[in-house]
Amino acid sequence: MKNRSIIILLLILVQSAFGQGNLFPELGGQRAGTSSFPFLKIPIHARAHGMAGAYTAIANDASSLFWNPAGAAQIDEQFNVMVDQSNWIADFTLSSFAGIWRFGDIHHIGVHALALYAPPMEITTEYQPDGTGEYFNYGDVLLGLTYALRMTDRFSFGIGTKIVEEQLAELQMRAYLLDLGTYYRTGYKDLRFAVSLLNFGSPAGPKGEYLDQDSMETHYDSFSPPTIFRLAIAHEWLQSERQQLTTSLQLNHPVDNAENISFGLEYGFSQLIYIRAGKTFGDDTSPWSAGIGIRGAGFTFDYSYSDMRDLNRSEHFSFGWSF
Repeated sequence: MKNRSIIILLLILVQSAFGQGNLFPELGGQRAGTSSFPFLKIPIHARAHGMAGAYTAIANDASSLFWNPAGAAQIDEQFNVMVDQSNWIADFTLSSFAGIWRFGDIHHIGVHALALYAPPMEITTEYQPDGTGEYFNYGDVLLGLTYALRMTDRFSFGIGTKIVEEQLAELQMRAYLLDLGTYYRTGYKDLRFAVSLLNFGSPAGPKGEYLDQDSMETHYDSFSPPTIFRLAIAHEWLQSERQQLTTSLQLNHPVDNAENISFGLEYGFSQLIYIRAGKTFGDDTSPWSAGIGIRGAGFTFDYSYSDMRDLNRSEHFSFGWSF
């Protein structure tokens, strides 16, 4: 009865998100560039990045807090920690941290944080295109808390909340967002399904006012956060001491762009070295990605690379510990 009540509550929350978060906008409508906090769309963790983000049904470590809250319930150790560093586009640097604590046999608590920042940029104007001698800063910050419950040996769910903040020169905006996720193992070998709804919340805009063309004080516009719905399936085609082969297929439905499909592949040798590749169909900015990982004695290291065409490239370096 208790488990049934939790499932019903989760369904009500998802239904509310669909209705209030404009998760399914009008077909054919212009959606690109219509959300706030675009940094929330950056893929976190080199393993996930190397598989083109097809990670919702694979997430089983601390990085799951950025992909699927229910994945936090998949860890077997008492503690699992991850740090990720990325050389992002346009000289931006992305740093993130995630940690999960398992208490009891079925309860999991996770915390995660992220910072995106760039060197100070010089202010330019129409009459001073080479710079005014003054500089401004840009940065994004995320702090999150997640709870995940392994309800049975096959089904788990998670819910998380996070504070996100963005600052551009003197402008600042903040929002409180919600994440939901489920993780289901079918019982057929290691086939599993996962669903996640991330970044659901109210529209946000910069604080304060500005003078319009008529010298009238006007409030800044507000925009919805980049809510995204993901449906994924993953399976191990090979699973032995010598070889492991995992594939993942994921449907991505963002509110501010067209739907796309991600496919990821991971081949492991002797449970030590892992080679990854992925491709996103329907997203021209990041057509393919690749990566490599090393695991052993409770420690993991992962590296990934993605060609982003006109936006240059992106790289991730990730380290993980479990104990």
